[in-house]
Amino acid sequence: MQAHARVVIVGGGCVGAGILYGLAKRGWTDVALLERTQLTAGSTWHAAGLIPSYTRNINVGRMIKKTIEIYEGLEAETGQPVGWHKCGQLRIANSRDRLDEFKSYMSVADVQGMRAELLTPAEARQLAPLLDNDHMLGALYHPDDGHIAPADVTIAMAKGARDLGSKVYLNTEVTGFKRTPSGEWLVQTNQGDITCEHVISATGNYARQTGALLGLDIPAIPILHQYWITEAVPEIVERKRQGRPEMPILRDEGFEGYLREEGDGLMFGPYERTANLKLFAEDGVPSWFGADLVEEDFEAVSWNWEQALQLVPALGRVGIKANVRGPFQ
Repeated sequence: MQAHARVVIVGGGCVGAGILYGLAKRGWTDVALLERTQLTAGSTWHAAGLIPSYTRNINVGRMIKKTIEIYEGLEAETGQPVGWHKCGQLRIANSRDRLDEFKSYMSVADVQGMRAELLTPAEARQLAPLLDNDHMLGALYHPDDGHIAPADVTIAMAKGARDLGSKVYLNTEVTGFKRTPSGEWLVQTNQGDITCEHVISATGNYARQTGALLGLDIPAIPILHQYWITEAVPEIVERKRQGRPEMPILRDEGFEGYLREEGDGLMFGPYERTANLKLFAEDGVPSWFGADLVEEDFEAVSWNWEQALQLVPALGRVGIKANVRGPFQ
């Protein structure tokens, strides 16, 4: 491993690789990324990969817009597939307050430069024909939203950064930090030491442990999130046979979660209510934990599931192929 870099990034997930790529594109190529095991090994590899534009913060909205632009050009630039599905995103309003919220958002979207449309219930059902919601008052539609393959986009950004001269060191665990008399940082690892001007922590689930090495108490504890993937849904198979486009990602406040196509089936990701939310590794991530998952917890989201079956009956007409439950920071 090199002895010195201008910047050291700790953590090889999507965030760490994104920072590495962003710095390299701006001319900061003397940068080293240190990853404890392999790229994507933390939360990245099992993330659902949704890219939602909806935010009322103008600067965050602009960041999301720029992210979409980067992802759309990344495959051509690097030759690496990123699994980008520009299928749009549809948010259902079942209450007058929610519909008013969406109406007031439209001026924010204009300033952000986001394309957004308010749809009638009939227009929403045309885009999401699996939805059976008689309480819908309207919907907010972002045609430029979609979903990405987080692991693939991470590998692509790392390659793009490497091609510009940045370095990535795998199986390199950071064990400590020391400030040198010159004001630089000595980053200690199991593969040797590296000195740098700037340290960037992008360790996700390990954020609190990394902070502790720097003498910081970072109040960040991972939570557990889960989603289910179904067997093939006949309606989706038929749509593909007809050459029809992928349906937009569906978010209905009735089931408090997201639903999207995954292959020939559906992916359903419910959001646990506060009382059912589970934390992960409150006292630190176990040393054995890497690209691992934990067992499913259906009881925590049984309410979401029951509501989803009523609003999207096709979800309950097929079997479940897989459950994915893991920690996110």
